[in-house]
Amino acid sequence: MTLLVGRRGRLPAIVQRCVATAAIASGIFLAQRGPPVLAADTGPAPETGFSGRYGVTPSDAFDPSSSATTPVGGGSFDINAFLGAGAYYNHTTPITGQDTITTNLEAGHIWSGHETLGHVTTFVNDASAFGSTTADLYDRHATWAGMLIGGRKTPSNPQTRQQGIAYGTDLRSAAIATSWGGSAYAFSFGISWDTVITAFEGSFGTADVVNSSYGGTDSGGAGLVSTFYDAMSYQNPTTTYVVSAGNSGSSSNTVGSPGSAYNAITVAALANGGNNSYDSVAGFSSRGPQDYYDAETDTITTRVRAAVDIAAPGDSLTAAFYGGQSGGNNTSLSGSTNSGSATSYSSSIAGTSFSSPIVAGGASLVASAAKTLAPLASNPDATQSVVVKSLLLTGADKTSGWSNGQQSVTENGTTYTQTTQSLDWAVGVGRMNLDTTFDIQTGGQTDVAGAATGSLGTVDAVGWDYGKSQLGTDNDYIISGTLTAGSTLTTTLSWLRSRFFDLDNDSSTIDLYEGAQADLDLSIWAVDENDTFTSLVARSESDYNVVEHLHVTLPDTGRYGFRVEYGSNSFDTSTGDIWGTAGNEQDYGLAWNVTAVIVPEPATLASAAIGLACLGCWRRRRGVRSTAYQRVVKPTPLPPP
Repeated sequence: MTLLVGRRGRLPAIVQRCVATAAIASGIFLAQRGPPVLAADTGPAPETGFSGRYGVTPSDAFDPSSSATTPVGGGSFDINAFLGAGAYYNHTTPITGQDTITTNLEAGHIWSGHETLGHVTTFVNDASAFGSTTADLYDRHATWAGMLIGGRKTPSNPQTRQQGIAYGTDLRSAAIATSWGGSAYAFSFGISWDTVITAFEGSFGTADVVNSSYGGTDSGGAGLVSTFYDAMSYQNPTTTYVVSAGNSGSSSNTVGSPGSAYNAITVAALANGGNNSYDSVAGFSSRGPQDYYDAETDTITTRVRAAVDIAAPGDSLTAAFYGGQSGGNNTSLSGSTNSGSATSYSSSIAGTSFSSPIVAGGASLVASAAKTLAPLASNPDATQSVVVKSLLLTGADKTSGWSNGQQSVTENGTTYTQTTQSLDWAVGVGRMNLDTTFDIQTGGQTDVAGAATGSLGTVDAVGWDYGKSQLGTDNDYIISGTLTAGSTLTTTLSWLRSRFFDLDNDSSTIDLYEGAQADLDLSIWAVDENDTFTSLVARSESDYNVVEHLHVTLPDTGRYGFRVEYGSNSFDTSTGDIWGTAGNEQDYGLAWNVTAVIVPEPATLASAAIGLACLGCWRRRRGVRSTAYQRVVKPTPLPPP
């Protein structure tokens, strides 16, 4: 492998926060980003960036009369309730995000002076970041995102609009900007390795969830910055990273980094539709199919990967407004003016910048339940990011026109449902539904005991597992009881691409290592009375994703099971190609949900009838790291435009 040497300094990228602007007269939301820079046919994508701008018009700058999470519908519509967060809030032990830390990591800081955000007291940034104080980094965009994650109602005048989806989380802020470009309010900013490393190392491994609503180029997730993002997720597997897809839709291959990297939850925006339905993707929302980067052959395969994982409301939203002269509105920028107050709100904002923090708040609720409710709180598997991701994806509602390319195929005389796409190119699994997610997380199988591979026994019809897979071995799960024809089985498999980051002792060179990407598949089978998998019903078998997903109507009444298949690696740079072998197994999160269960077996009657779970067992496993990786380091820095 080639060793490159670089010095710390400014990254050769200008990134833009992922927001869209409203055309007030027509009510159409338009993305303001320029065309994406696409990867070359071979080799990593160049570390080039772009500049862009989102304009909040004076009339939309803030609206003190706005009184709901979305102003549509007479100002009475509550996004949190719409997305099913009440399942967490209304539990006998209310889950609001307690026992978790959620960090909003982007250009600037959340303004803690707003009436909904006074509880934000922890700020992380490098000394070389913009300005000389925390206050210099207070920023409008970060304030919007922060309130959607964890804003709190004011005791004196509580309003629906004030409450973020995980209002009980310890909300924190991390900033990476070294400068802002353009005129106020500016949405383009410069970053450096120093500011990025400090913010990420100060957040990952500490926070349960990190949200980033910004994006650069690198459609294949091949560049150094994308590798770094993935490495932070891989090396901190109990931190769930949630990112915006971007606003360069509606063409394919428009998702930018970090959304185009592999180890985050990438979020699309849903359009309001004028009736609070949020049932279709917003026109500005970036989407796939996306490029794929093979680190072993150093090649790009174009437009083959599903980069978007899930979707959430992304327009007609209300959030806390900050109009102070700092961050993207600092006094060095032309047009900077001071406006608003601690009680001001922006209304009708739009962009994947806002769908992402909504999903991040949802992830915080999942992590909060995992750390608060018995017996999940005693099981470290419950907080793994791949488990959080698989739960959110399995619980999602299918939006209008959803398709992951499932089709009937016949191979060797067997006809089954196949997808090589896994997810819908635009919305992933569909719209986040926390009500269903909570049921899957707590109302059925909560992990499978032990750390075995192969036959893993009988499981409830709803549940999740944190497992590990060995190359060449299938992991089989048999659903307890008989399922009726017409039942829907939804299941998601999630795992991480192996990427690593090291900082040399002199802090002047960084090492980024490409390890491997396992090629797991997920299948559903008919099972006979002897617990034998007899006929294939459906298979999700993408060659490029780190998610497999099936949403299948069962054809016959009978017994069923599902299988995690591990036949090969997409690539493996380890010495001796050891990734996935004994001692180097691939960890994964798996969740499943059956909508109808009948004729339960006697041993599982109580579980099937009243939704209780086999909750008493858990396992602890240590991760593995292959011994040989490619070493890459920072390129010569370029100044921002």
